[in-house]
Amino acid sequence: MQNTFSGTKILLLIFYIFPVLLLLWFLGNFSVNVPYWDQWRLTSIFERVAEGNATFFDFFTVHGHHRILIPKLIITALAFATKWNTQAEIICSVIFVIITFFTIYKIAEIQFKSQNQNILHIANILSCLFLFSLVQHQNWLWGFTIFWFLTNLCLIVAVYFIYALENLSAKTRIFIAAIFCLIGSFTLIQGLLSWLVLIPLILSIEGKVKQKISRLSIWILLFIISCIVYAINFNPIREPKPFLFTEKPFLIINYFLAVLGLPLVRLPILAILTGLILLSGFLFFTYYFLRKILFQKESQELGRKSYGAETMSRQFRGKIISIPETLDALLLTNLDFSSKATIPWLTIGTFSLISAVSISVGRAEYGIENAMISSRYTTTSILLIISLIYLLALFVQEQQKQKYLSIYKILAALMTGIIMINSVSVVRNIKLSFPYMESRKECLEIINYLADSEFIKTSPDSCLVLMNGKTWLVRQGAEIMAKLGWREFPQNLEFIQQPKQNYGYLDNPQTSAKPLIIKGDESLSLGGWAIRPDRKKQPNLVLFSSGENEYFFANAIVNLESNDIATIMKSKIYSRARWKVKFLAKSLPVGETVIKAWVYNSNKQEFVKLNDELKLRVEGSSEDNNNF
Repeated sequence: MQNTFSGTKILLLIFYIFPVLLLLWFLGNFSVNVPYWDQWRLTSIFERVAEGNATFFDFFTVHGHHRILIPKLIITALAFATKWNTQAEIICSVIFVIITFFTIYKIAEIQFKSQNQNILHIANILSCLFLFSLVQHQNWLWGFTIFWFLTNLCLIVAVYFIYALENLSAKTRIFIAAIFCLIGSFTLIQGLLSWLVLIPLILSIEGKVKQKISRLSIWILLFIISCIVYAINFNPIREPKPFLFTEKPFLIINYFLAVLGLPLVRLPILAILTGLILLSGFLFFTYYFLRKILFQKESQELGRKSYGAETMSRQFRGKIISIPETLDALLLTNLDFSSKATIPWLTIGTFSLISAVSISVGRAEYGIENAMISSRYTTTSILLIISLIYLLALFVQEQQKQKYLSIYKILAALMTGIIMINSVSVVRNIKLSFPYMESRKECLEIINYLADSEFIKTSPDSCLVLMNGKTWLVRQGAEIMAKLGWREFPQNLEFIQQPKQNYGYLDNPQTSAKPLIIKGDESLSLGGWAIRPDRKKQPNLVLFSSGENEYFFANAIVNLESNDIATIMKSKIYSRARWKVKFLAKSLPVGETVIKAWVYNSNKQEFVKLNDELKLRVEGSSEDNNNF
C-alpha cells in the first residue's frame, strides 16, 4: 500500500515538473546572451547609474505605451550583478512563473481540500502546462519582456492574499494586495486593470456594509491616484486610437478573439473560432456562478433590516428578492464556500479579457497576421484558459456526476495534446530561426569590424539590424558596455588569407579572370557555403570585404539547406551550411575591386577566408550616365 502511494506521488511529481523541465531544456538550447531590440535603449540608463547621474525619471519615463518602472529597476540590478548577462532576466521570468503557479496551486488547494483530489491535480497540471508552455517563446527567449510575467504574478499574488489568507486582518490583506497592484501598475499599463478586477474580491472580505463601502472607497481612491501618477508627462510613441473600434469594429473583434485563441491555435480563422469558444465558456460560467450568488438564500433572513431602510420586495423572474438581500448580494455578503471559491477565477479571467481588449485596441490596425506572429500576447491570454480550467473544475465538483468528470478528463487530455503539438511546432520553428538569433551574438563581438555601410545600416539581413533597426543604438550601447567593462570587443584580430583547411566557397556567381561589370544602382547576389571543418560549432555569419580592407560592408546568414555538403562531409552537422545575400553595388567603391568572403572563428578570434573571390568593376549608376 505504501509503495502504491509512493508511486502515485512520484508520478504526480513527474507530471508537475515536466513542463518546467521542458522549458529549462528549451531555454538551455535556444536562449542567447545578447541584448535585443528595446534592451539597447537601457544602456544609457546603465551608464548614468554607473556615473551616479541617474534620476527617478530615467526609470519612470514612458516606454512605448507603458511605464515599465519596476522592470527597468530589476533589469538594471541584474545587469550590474551579471555584467548584463541577458539570460539572468530570462531566469528571473522563470522564477516569476514558478511563484505564480505555486500561488495558483495554493488557491486551488483550499477549494478542493477535502475532496475531489483527482480534479485538483488535473486542473493544477493543466495550469502548469499552460503557464510554462513554449507558445510564449518570444517572452521566454527575450528577457526584456519580464514585465508580462511580473504583471500576471502581481495579480495572482494579490488575489491570493485577499482570498486565501483569512487569518490576516482585512486591512493587512488589502494593504498587501494594494502593494502588488501598485507594482503591477508600474510594470505594464495592463497592471492598472488589476485594481478594477479585484473589486469583487475586496467586497467578498467579510464585514459590515459600512466597512465594505469604506474598503471599496479606499481601493478606488488608490486606483485613481495610480492613474493620476501614471498620467504625469504621459507621451506614448504612438498616439492611441480610441475611435478605431467605431471605424473598424470587426477588425478589433477578430483581433481580440484571435489573441484569446493564440495559446491553443496559430492559424487566423481557427484562432478566432477558438477565442470565441473560450469567451463563450467564460461568459457562461460568469452568468452561472453570479446568478447563484445573487439568489443565494443561505444564512440570510428575509426580515432583516438594512441600515434604516424599510424592507421592501420586488418580483424578479418569479423570485421574491428583498432590498436588503439585493444589497447584500451586490456587496457579496455572507457568501457560502462554493460561491466564494469562484470569485478568484472570475477575477483572473476578467483581467485576461480586459487586457486582450487593450492589446487589440492598440495593435489591431496591424492586422490579424500580426497577432499570429506575436506570441508575447499569449502570456496574458493564458490566464483566461487557466480561469476556465478551475471554473469548470468547480462546476464538475458541484454537479457530482460522473459524466461531467469524464468530460473534464477528455478536455484535459485534448488540451494536453494540443500543448504538446504546439511545443513540437515551436521547437521546429525556433531551430530554423536560431542561426539568426545566434548571429546577433557573433555580430556584437566583431562590431568594431563592421563598416557603417548602407547594407549594415538598413538591410533586413544585416546582423546589426537584427539586433535593432537603429544600428547607431547598438553601436552606442556596445561602447557603453565596453566602458563599463561588461563586454570585450576585439580590436586586432588576424585575417587568415590562406587557411590550411577548407572553410567553404564563394561559388555564386562563378568567378573568372575577367571582372564582373555592374552599375552602382544595380543589385549583386552572392552565394556559397561555409563550415567549421573541425565539426565543432558551425559559423552563423559570412562576412564580406572589398579589396584589401580589413572591415566588412555586408554579411549573410548561414542557414540554407546543403544536403550535398553534408553527404560529402559525411555529417548532418553540415546540412544547413549554404548562404545567400543580395545588396546594392553602391555599397562598394567605384572602380575595380575584389570581394572576399570570410567566417569568424570565435575560439581562435580570427577571420578565415573562404575559397575563391569575385573580381568586380563598379561603374557609375545608370542615372549618372543618363545625366552625363
